[in-house]
Amino acid sequence: MGETRETGELRFALLGPLRAWYGEEEIALGRPQQRALLAVLLDAPGRTVAHGVLAEGIWGDGAAPADPRKALQLLVHRLRSAFRPYLAESPIVRVGDGYALRVPDAGTDFAEWRRLLAEAENGTSPHATRELLRAAHRLWDGEPLAGLPGPHAEAVRARLAGERLTAVERRLELDAELDDRPALTAEAAALCLEHPGRPRLVAVLMRALHRAGRTAEALAVYEDARASLPPEPRTAPGGPGTRRGPGAGDAPAPDSPAGLQLRILRGDPTLLGGPAEGPAEAAAPVRPVPEQLPADLADFTGRGPAVDALADRLAGTGGRAVVVSALDGMGGVGKTTLAVHAARRAAGRFPDGQLFADLRGADPTPREPAAVLAEFLRALGTAAEDVPPGTAERSACYRSVLTGRRVLVVLDNAAGPEQIEPLLPGSADCAVLVTSRTRLPGLAGAHHLRVDPLPADEAAELFTRIAGPDRVAAEPGLAEEIVAACGRLPLAVRIAASRLAADPGLTLAALSEGLRDERRLAALDDGERAVEATFALSYHRLTPEEARAFRLLALPDAPDVALPCAAALLGRSGAAADELLEKLVDLNLLHSPGFGRYGYHDLVRAYARARLAEEESGTERSAAAARLLDFCLATARRADTAARSVDPAEQSLLDTPVTGTGRPLATGADAVRWMRDQAPVHAAAVALACADPSLPLAQAAELVDKMGSVLFERTQTTVIAALAARITEAAGARGDLAPEALARYVRGSMLWHVNRYEESRDEITRAVVLCESLAPDADAGPAARVWAKALLTLAGNARVNGRHEEAAGHAGRAAEVFRALGAERAEGGALGEFAFNAAHGGRLDEARRAAERGARLMSGTGPVSAATGRYYLARVLRLCGDPEGALAAATGAREEFARLQVAVFEAAAGDLAARIHAEAGRATLAAEAAEAVLPLARKTSAALEAALLHTLGSALASLGRPRQARACLGDAAEVYARLGITAEEAAVRALLAALPSP
Repeated sequence: MGETRETGELRFALLGPLRAWYGEEEIALGRPQQRALLAVLLDAPGRTVAHGVLAEGIWGDGAAPADPRKALQLLVHRLRSAFRPYLAESPIVRVGDGYALRVPDAGTDFAEWRRLLAEAENGTSPHATRELLRAAHRLWDGEPLAGLPGPHAEAVRARLAGERLTAVERRLELDAELDDRPALTAEAAALCLEHPGRPRLVAVLMRALHRAGRTAEALAVYEDARASLPPEPRTAPGGPGTRRGPGAGDAPAPDSPAGLQLRILRGDPTLLGGPAEGPAEAAAPVRPVPEQLPADLADFTGRGPAVDALADRLAGTGGRAVVVSALDGMGGVGKTTLAVHAARRAAGRFPDGQLFADLRGADPTPREPAAVLAEFLRALGTAAEDVPPGTAERSACYRSVLTGRRVLVVLDNAAGPEQIEPLLPGSADCAVLVTSRTRLPGLAGAHHLRVDPLPADEAAELFTRIAGPDRVAAEPGLAEEIVAACGRLPLAVRIAASRLAADPGLTLAALSEGLRDERRLAALDDGERAVEATFALSYHRLTPEEARAFRLLALPDAPDVALPCAAALLGRSGAAADELLEKLVDLNLLHSPGFGRYGYHDLVRAYARARLAEEESGTERSAAAARLLDFCLATARRADTAARSVDPAEQSLLDTPVTGTGRPLATGADAVRWMRDQAPVHAAAVALACADPSLPLAQAAELVDKMGSVLFERTQTTVIAALAARITEAAGARGDLAPEALARYVRGSMLWHVNRYEESRDEITRAVVLCESLAPDADAGPAARVWAKALLTLAGNARVNGRHEEAAGHAGRAAEVFRALGAERAEGGALGEFAFNAAHGGRLDEARRAAERGARLMSGTGPVSAATGRYYLARVLRLCGDPEGALAAATGAREEFARLQVAVFEAAAGDLAARIHAEAGRATLAAEAAEAVLPLARKTSAALEAALLHTLGSALASLGRPRQARACLGDAAEVYARLGITAEEAAVRALLAALPSP
C-alpha cells in the first residue's frame, strides 16, 4: 500500500454536493453511485447498514443491477481506494451482512447543522438565537447531496429541505420581532411564492408589510394565500390565555395569518415597530438591458417535458442560491437549441437582461473565463476602462454589478466546472443555464438534465417540418427509415432533411439508400454542418489512452459490451478499463445502458469504426480481437463447468489452448445468465475470428459449442446454428478440418433441437466423415470427442424417426469412445440414449442396467447432468414396466431442471410425467402435467410441443371433453406433419378419427 498523510482530520459535507476533506486537502470521491453509497453510510454514522438497505437506497426497486451485492462490493472498493492515500485504515468496514462508516461524531456539516439548531432552540435572547440560525444556514452550499441518484438521496434532500425551511421561518420571525432588516419584505415575499401554503411565512410577510406602511398589501397577501393555508388553531375570544365559555365562538390565534388580519383591521398598535424615516431615494441610473440570446429556431420540435422542467426551474429564482441548470449530452443532440428555446420562453422573468456566451469547451483551446467576464461586464454597463485586469477581480465585479438585478445567463458548450464557476452570479434573483458535452457533477448546487436523441415520433416530425410534408407523404415509410439511420440525432436529422429540401430531384429512397452503411457519415454533411466534424471535436480532446479505448470498443459488432469483456479487449485491468470507459461516458461519447455495460450511439459507433480503421494497425486490431476471443472462451468454459460440472475430458473438444482464466461464475444460474447476456458479444467475437485469418477458428468453434451446451432456448439455438455455419464456411476455405468438424457437429445439434432432423443428420454425418479423415482410428484422433458427440446426435436423430436399432448402435459406440476418454458424464448420457433405444427393441434387462449405470455416472458431475441422468432413467423405467419409479424420477428431474432454468429438459420431463399418468389412467393428473410445461415446449421444441398436445388431447378425451381434445390433437397432427414425423402423425390422426363427431 502506498504512503498515507501523517496528520489531518476527516470531514464530510452533505449540505450541498457530497464532498470530503482530509485536513485542508479535498478527497476525490468518484462517480455519483460511489458518492450515493457514501451518503447512505454517512446518514447512519458508526452503524451497520445492510446490503439490502444500501441497494435500495442507491438504486431503488427498478434500477438495481443484476447482482447488487457485487455492484456494492465494487463501489466500496472504489471508495476505499479514494481514502487510501490519506488513511492507513479505511473508514468503511465490513460488518456482518453490510458496511459501516467510522467517522467522528462531529465530522460532518450535517452534525454541525443539527448542533446549531439545538442551541438555537435554547437561545438566551432573540439576537443570540438569530445568530445561531444564521451560522447554521451558512453551512449550506446548495441542494443537499446535489447530483446524487437514488431514493436515499431524494429522501435526504426532502428531509433537509423541510428542516431548512422551518429554520428559515424561525429566523424570519426573529427578524420581524427585532425589526432591523429592511430587506425582510423582499425575502419573505420570495419565499411565500416559492413555498405557498406556509402560515409562518405568510404571517412574517404580513407583519413586515404592515410595519413598512403597506397595510393594503399585507391584507391582500392574506386574501391571496387563504385558500392554500391549512386549518388554523383556534382560541377563545380574548386572547391565547382566555378560556372559552358557553356559547363562545372560536377565534384565530393572534399570530396566525387570520389573527394578524383581524389585528391589522382593528388597528392593533403592538404590530407597528416604528418605520424608519429616511431620505428620499435618488433616481436610479439607467442601466443597459442586454439581450444576447440567439434567435430561436422556427422549426423547434418536441422536448416538451425538458422545456417544462427547465422553465419551472428557472421560475424558481428569488431563493437563497442562484438557480443553475446544467444540460449535458453528445455532440449534435440539440443541447444549445433546447437551451436557447427554454431561455427565450423564460426571458420575461428576467427584465434586466439575458447574457449568452459560447465557451467553446469542445475546441482545442476553450475560452478563458476572464475574456467572457469582460464581455459580460461591458454588456451590463461597465466602461471598458473600469473592467478589472484579473479573473478573480472581474468575477467579483460581475457579481457586484448583478446585485439586485434579474438576469438570465446562458453558458453554452462549457468545458467543465472550473470554466463555469467564475461566471456564476452571486444574486439569487439571477439564473444560469449551462450546456456541455461533459457531465458536470462537480458544479455545486446545479440541477442536471441529460439530453438524449429525440424520440422516434419527434424526430420524424422534425424531418417532416424541414423536408416538407408533401415530399414525405409521397414516399410512405421512408422518413422513418431515414430518421432511424440518423440515430434520431437532431443534427443528423436536420442535415438529411435540409439536403432533401434543397434538392427537388433527390428522392427519399435515394437518400435512405445512401444512409444504409457506415459511410453514412459522409452523407450527413450539407457543406455548412457535418455530423462527423461534430464528433471530431469531442474525439480530439481525448488522451491517447482514452482515444484508444474509444476506437477499440467499436471492434466487436455488438449493441454493448460488458466491462469484463471490454477489459480483455483493451488489454487492461478491470479497474483501469472501468475508469477509461466511465470517462468516455462522462464525455457522452459512450452510453451505459446498465451497470458495467458500455455502448455507442449508432452514428458515434460509425465514427469510432472509421477512426479504428484509420488509426489502428491491422496487428493491433487482430491482437485486440484475439484477447476478446480468448477471454470469451475461457469464461464460457467456466460457465459450462458451473452449469453442468463438465468432465475435464470434455472441457475442450479440440484441446484448444487459452491464455487467460476468464471470469469466475459461482452457480449454474450465474453461468446461464452470463452466456445469455453475452451472446451478442460472443457472436461478434466469432465473426471477427471468421474474418481474420490470424485468429484461431478452433477457439471460435469451441465458443459456439459452449453456447450450445449452456443455452437451450429455441431462439438461441437458431443463432448458434447460424454462427456454426459461418465457422464451417471459414474453416472450409482455410482447410482447417478439426474446427470445421466441431462447427458442423454444433450446427447439426442445434438443427436437431429445432426439429430440422434431415438437415441435422446430413450435417452430423459430414462431421463424422471429417473426424474419420483426421486419423485412421477416429476414437483416438484429434477430434475423438467431436466424433463421439456426433455419433450420439445421430442416435437421437434415428430415435426420433423410429429407427431404434440404428440409434442404439450409434449410442453404444459413442459410450465406448467416451469411456476410453474418461468422460464419465458424456458416457452416462450416451448410455441413457442407448438404454432408451434398446428398451424399444425389447432388450429390457440390458436397457435397465445401462440406464442405471448412466444415471450413476451422471449423478456426480453437476446438477444439470444429474437431472439429465434421472430423466434418461425415467424413460427406460417406464418402458420396463415400472411406472411409479419412472414417475418419481421424472418428477424429480423436472423440478431440478426448473430450478436450473433448463427449459427444454424441463418440458421433456414434464411430458414424460404426463404420459405416465395417462398410461396409469390418471387423466386429470396427465392433463395438469401436460398443461404445466406446454408453454415451455412452445418456446423450445416443436417435437415436444406436439408430444404434449398428443398427451393432453388423449387425457381430455378420457375426461369427456371431446371439443378440447379435438383441438389439441389437431394441432399435434399439424406439427408432426410439418416436422415429417409420420408415425406419430398417423397415431394422432387415428385418435382424432375415434373421437365423437362434433
